Amino acid sequence: MLTIDEAKARLQGVVVPIATIFTDEGAVDLDGLASNVQWMIDQGARQGNTVFLAAGSGGDFTVLSTEERRQVIRTIVEVSGEQVPVMAGVQSTDIRVVIELCQLCEDLGVDAAQISAAYYYTVTPEDAVAWHEEVARHTNVGFAAYSHWYSGSKYDVPVDLMARLVELPNTIAVKWGSPDMGSHLDGLRRFIPLAAVVDNSPLVVLGHILGCRAWISHVPNFLPQHSWRVWELTQERRYEEAQRVFDEFMVPYGEIIGRIGAQTAGEGVFVKPWMAAMGLQAGGSRLPSRDAAATPETHAEIREILARQREAVPV
Repeated sequence: MLTIDEAKARLQGVVVPIATIFTDEGAVDLDGLASNVQWMIDQGARQGNTVFLAAGSGGDFTVLSTEERRQVIRTIVEVSGEQVPVMAGVQSTDIRVVIELCQLCEDLGVDAAQISAAYYYTVTPEDAVAWHEEVARHTNVGFAAYSHWYSGSKYDVPVDLMARLVELPNTIAVKWGSPDMGSHLDGLRRFIPLAAVVDNSPLVVLGHILGCRAWISHVPNFLPQHSWRVWELTQERRYEEAQRVFDEFMVPYGEIIGRIGAQTAGEGVFVKPWMAAMGLQAGGSRLPSRDAAATPETHAEIREILARQREAVPV
């Protein structure tokens, strides 16, 4: 298991929820997944600017069997090798599955397992602590404790509860966000000295100023140069320019994915049209995600936005 200092050194840059690829028949396309991960590495993904998140929400873990999740995690680890750090989603309503996936992550050398207690039911703080403690009894993999307030039970983890989870020996990282700005900032202030904090908000420049060294974005699945440029500018403390570059793409991108997300469930479904526009292997989605939510007109808008962006930040 990584120490907290090692986690802070390795988990830097943009954390990319890798999209899981499906064939036309609906099977997991491991070859397509491996090809897309290798493409990101060929583009310049490395330790220091990128962390791969395997089988997370953006990887549609909720529609994968446990064996498929194992295959996805293993594939991403094998392709990334020592070049790019890897986190893996281990969330489940069944603690036995969480333990099984954590043990797999430990065997594969995954840097951190993204874990939360609440997924279907809204748990109490004591439920959450007991859940994490029980998983920790069965594995030595490092935890990235996660507040996923925008999905599942939509549980906005209280700052005081997350502080208790950070105290557990397995916890080396926190993926933090809250719909309440006061809670979000309070959490950053309290957790940044204690763990590797991944900013799970749109305020990535502010997060970097406060001490975060990583943030979440789907964008590197198809346009990593944009996220890396923002990262480089924040590292150089050119914060106004970083915010301008961030907004130039993320504002129109956010409008498009918001439109798709208002029509159907899931996360991979709003990333794959952008991947397809870049000529990458995107595949379709499994229900309940409906690919038809991205209309032909939306696909045309995406191509126009990407064409403008490629002029601004060469690919």
